[in-house]
Amino acid sequence: MTLEQAEAVIEACKAEAEAVGQPMNIAVVDDGANLVAFTSMDDTKL
Repeated sequence: MTLEQAEAVIEACKAEAEAVGQPMNIAVVDDGANLVAFTSMDDTKL
């Protein structure tokens, strides 16, 4: 998975989180379970 693909996944997840009114922490991993990208929306807890 490329960083560009991971960023697209994050954007889709953020849109869904906003649609349901629930801020989220979003992690994207590759097929080997290695972290590719992570973001934490405002007002979330780690």
